[in-house]
Formats: sequence, C-alpha cells, structure tokens
Amino acid sequence: MKDLDKLKQILNEPVTIENLNRINDYFVHYLFSHVGNENIALNFINAVFKDLNFETFQKIEILNPFNISENYGEKESIVDIKATTEAGITVLIEIQSRGNEDFIKRALYYWAYNYSSSLNRGSFYDELKPTVSINITNFILTDEDKVHSCYILKELNNNKILTDHCQLHFVELPKFNFNDINKIENIDNIHREFISWVKFFKGEDMSILMKENTIFEEVEKKCRTFVNDSPVMDKYKKREVDTYFFNKSMELDIKKAKEEGIKEGIKENQILVAKNLKKSGLDIKFISENTGLSIEEIEKL
Repeated sequence: MKDLDKLKQILNEPVTIENLNRINDYFVHYLFSHVGNENIALNFINAVFKDLNFETFQKIEILNPFNISENYGEKESIVDIKATTEAGITVLIEIQSRGNEDFIKRALYYWAYNYSSSLNRGSFYDELKPTVSINITNFILTDEDKVHSCYILKELNNNKILTDHCQLHFVELPKFNFNDINKIENIDNIHREFISWVKFFKGEDMSILMKENTIFEEVEKKCRTFVNDSPVMDKYKKREVDTYFFNKSMELDIKKAKEEGIKEGIKENQILVAKNLKKSGLDIKFISENTGLSIEEIEKL
C-alpha cells in the first residue's frame, strides 16, 4: 500500500518551484539544453571552471537541444547535455541520482566516445579538441573530501600533465554541507558562484540564490515555465516514478545481500565453534545442540 500511496503522490501532487526535484535528469536536460537556455548552461560550466581557477568561456552552442518528443524513459546511453565552446572544446554535463564506483567507468567511456567521435574520417589527429566531462552525482563516488574534484592525465612520478584534452569533473552533492558553508564568512565571488549552483541542486530557496547570482533570476523563470508545461511535466513525473521504483528495487537487493551475508557469517562461526568443541573431545550430540549444526555436519568436520 505504501508504494501505491507514493505513486499517487508523485502523479497527483502539484509540482511547484519549491518542491521541484532539481536532480531529476529530465528537468536538468530541459534547464541546460532548451533553446534559449544557453546562458544558464554557460554560467554553470563557467562556475565549475572558476572553482578550479580554469579559463572560462564567452559562449556555447548546445549540440543536443531539448526535444520533448524524444524518449527519455530509458536513457542509459544518453548524455544529458552536450555543448561546444567558441574554442571548439566539447563539454558534457551529466547528472546521476544513483550509482556506485562503476559510474567512473561510464563517465570515462562517454568522454572517450565523444572525444573520438569529434574527429571526422580522413582528418588528422591534430584536429582533435579537448573534451570536458562534468558529472553531478547524488551519491558519494570518490574518496576526495571536496564536493568538486577534477581528474586529468598526469605522469605518475613528476606530476607533469600529459595533455589538457581530458578533464573529468565530479560534483558529489552529498558531500556539501550547508552548515559548513555558513560558517565561512569570506568566500570570494569566484567560488561562491559554484557553491550557489550546488545549493541550487540541493534545494536552496530561489530568493536566496537570486541574491548570490543574478543568473538564478533567469533560472527561476525557466523553472516556472517547466512546472506549468503539462506535456513536459508528464515526462518529468514518469522519471520520478521510474527513479522511485528503481531505488526501491536496489534497496531490496542490498537488504537481501546483507541478510545472506549475515547468514553466511553465522554459519562460519557455528562451524568454527563446532571444530574447537570437537577437538576438545566433547560429545557430538552436545555440540549439535549448542551450535545448531546437524550431527552429520559435525561428523564431517
């Protein structure tokens, strides 16, 4: 009955700017790649780059603009946002609400696929342009303490960068703590822009965000348009339903695995105790009664 109630809630509860799930990948694709939203995506990309003192961009072109007619029901092979800068650099943005360390392999695969596909047949390798992958995750992925980490190709001993063509950024939302940020009084504007975007994905009030970064005035308007578009909201809610039941299935699998692991551990402990008691010369029936193992199992030890 609980699942049915949750399903009814998702399908029937009005979606507002306040309760909008900002890490719903369908919403993120809309926000960053809908025609006319280029400035929003550019602001986010630049905020990520500024956080590491990297050179920023003046404009971008979205290569896979939002299209409501596309099927986002099963998007395991779709990169959420793909853009190119004025310098020809490809930027990929993906948001993932669930996963594990295997997501790193997926991110690397998509980076490699997009890097190699940028070279036309018959072209020379010097025509390849850098490809940047920005991955927003709602789960802990790396052992880094910071919310934002970036991986590039370096020589192991002297730390020399091999090439600037590969960047894998990971923005791990669970590592962000509102209280820790509020304790820091002097955060320069460069890093504050990135923090504002993290706060946005974490559900910060839009009125606060608009005071920190004027781009959120535009974001707020796009969010309002999104929640008032019935066809778009239908697909948004479908993603919410899919995510809920997928997560529930994963939780059951994990619970089952833990229970099986506990059972195996108990069994191993029973065998260890029985072996020691048998070595002591105690009666097999006594050992069986006190360990839970059968007489046949004990005789085989």
